[in-house]
Amino acid sequence: MKPLFLFKQTAMTLPSNVLFKLDTPPWQERIAALPSASSLSEWVCQVLQMGLMLARWLLEAELDRRAQAPCEWSNCSTCGHRLNSKGWQSRQVQTLVGQIH
Repeated sequence: MKPLFLFKQTAMTLPSNVLFKLDTPPWQERIAALPSASSLSEWVCQVLQMGLMLARWLLEAELDRRAQAPCEWSNCSTCGHRLNSKGWQSRQVQTLVGQIH
């Protein structure tokens, strides 16, 4: 992965599945549309949509990473019984950046 930007001597990198999505038609179509924007406001709208796409992809990658990570379940603070996962379930969440799968 290539560094996205540096912050306090550490580099933030994009997950490989997000880098892959930058080569997909939806992203490439947005990139191709930028030079043909007839006004600054149209350009801003295009870039905003690209930012939202990238934000959704980053959130989905992080949620996937967390779902794959082992989790130590604690005890219920009320009754003391051990908490258990109900297993992997496909979910969708509506957020400010759009629907996350």
